[in-house]
Amino acid sequence: MKPALNIVVLGCGYIGAAFARLAKSQGNHVTGVVRSIESRDKLRADGISAEALDLYSGDLSVLPKSVDAVVYAASTGGGGPEAYDLAYNVGVKRAIAWAKQVGATHFIFTSSTGVYRQDDGGVVTEESEVGGAETADAILQGERAVMAAGFKSARILRFGGLYGPGRHHLLDQIKRGERVIGGRVDHFINYLHRDDAANSVLAAMTSGPEGARVYNITDGKPVTKKDLALWIAKHVGGGEVSFDVNAPAGPRIRKGGRTQPSRIVSNQRVLTELAWKPKYSSIYEGLSQLG
Repeated sequence: MKPALNIVVLGCGYIGAAFARLAKSQGNHVTGVVRSIESRDKLRADGISAEALDLYSGDLSVLPKSVDAVVYAASTGGGGPEAYDLAYNVGVKRAIAWAKQVGATHFIFTSSTGVYRQDDGGVVTEESEVGGAETADAILQGERAVMAAGFKSARILRFGGLYGPGRHHLLDQIKRGERVIGGRVDHFINYLHRDDAANSVLAAMTSGPEGARVYNITDGKPVTKKDLALWIAKHVGGGEVSFDVNAPAGPRIRKGGRTQPSRIVSNQRVLTELAWKPKYSSIYEGLSQLG
């Protein structure tokens, strides 16, 4: 049996909280950092040590003084370039400095496949070209800082499109009877269930080679938005869906003002190097479990 790790999760939101609960269930000591008192108290009610503070200016000295692993899972909440720079550039670099002070040997940064620029429906790997947009470039600043920091184990996890409990916009839309699907629908989307994302963080912490590595984390079964909408409509019943490129798209597109790209993100490296494979083999399986 592996010894328990002392883990701090900086940004205990959708993925961070799921990972914190998973890591605790495996016998590790976990401290979560959140923005609000409400979120802190919710984690504490689940038996997880938690602190509410600002990752970018708060007093990190209230956190454990000796740490094995740091997970940086902060998010922007859908903000623009300035929010991305704060979360993924400024915040990551501050976290790295603190992690070194407390002796962490493992550092995991939950990044995004949004760093890729391809939009031709082709396959991209961890070696494919990245950057070119302000938001992507901000994330890459954080990635490069982690890769160069010299931790015994440094992991960049580029997550695909996250879904799971409480996050399934298209399913909710069709269930409400809103059956005109807006925006682009011919593009491939590379999905990842929340629980598989949490499991990948644990696998990144406990398996794989030493040094710094980048991994694409997706279920490996990309689908087009059109095919997914048709499947959901058949699954939930109530009539057919139609498609209108000029109708409103999903909430993330509306917030960011970005068009979703079309690409197939390869997950072969993580399947080969880490002790991880998705529990939900596709979004169809994942949504079936959600009802």
